[in-house]
Amino acid sequence: MHMYNPQRYKSVDINEVFDLMDRNSFATIITVVGGTPCVTHLPLTPKKVGDRIELIGHFARANPHWKSFANSEATVIFHGSHTYVTPMWYAENDVPTWNYSAVHITGQAVLIEDHDGIIDCLKELTAHVERHWPSGWEFFIPEDLGGDILPKSIVGFKIQVDGINFKKKLSQNRSAVDRAGVLKGLESRADDNSRSVLAEMLKLYSLNGETK
Repeated sequence: MHMYNPQRYKSVDINEVFDLMDRNSFATIITVVGGTPCVTHLPLTPKKVGDRIELIGHFARANPHWKSFANSEATVIFHGSHTYVTPMWYAENDVPTWNYSAVHITGQAVLIEDHDGIIDCLKELTAHVERHWPSGWEFFIPEDLGGDILPKSIVGFKIQVDGINFKKKLSQNRSAVDRAGVLKGLESRADDNSRSVLAEMLKLYSLNGETK
C-alpha cells in the first residue's frame, strides 16, 4: 500500500517517527487477503531493538484477521495530530486544507501463541499505556484466564518494521507570510489537536529561523 507523500512533506527522522508512534499508539492494521483488505484498530507498543523498531500487540482470537499475518505483509497506520486550516489565515484568499502528521509502517509479523509470550505482550502494553496515562494499576491476570485459557482467547504478535513512510504536512507549500498567519490562527485555538499541530509547526520552522 502506498501513501501519497510529496518530497516537501517527507521526513526521515527516526526519533520523530518513534515519538509519534509512542504518543499515538492506537493504530490501524491492514493486510490484504485474496484482494480484500482486512482492517483492525488496535493499541500497539513500539519498541526499539538495536537499530530497528518492532511493534507489539495482540488480537482477540475470535478476530480472523490474525490468520492472515503469516502469509502477507502488514501495513500499520499511526495518526499524529491534525487540524483544519482556514484560508482566512493566508495573506490572500485561497482554499481550505488540513495539516497533519502520519506514519505508515510495513513489515512481517511473527505470531505469539504460547501463554508466557502472550503475557509478555500484555505486560509491554500495560507498561506503555500506564507510562502515558498513569493510573497506578498493576498488571494482573484473572484466575479464569490461567492455564491454556489465555492462548485460546488471545493471539499475540510482533511486527518487525522494514519500511517507514513519514508524512508531516505542516504548510510547507505556503509562503513564509502564510505560515506566519497559520501559526497566529492556531494560537487562537484551545483544542488539543490544534495546539499539537502548532507545537510541531513552531519546532519545524524555528529550524528555518522563521519563528525567532
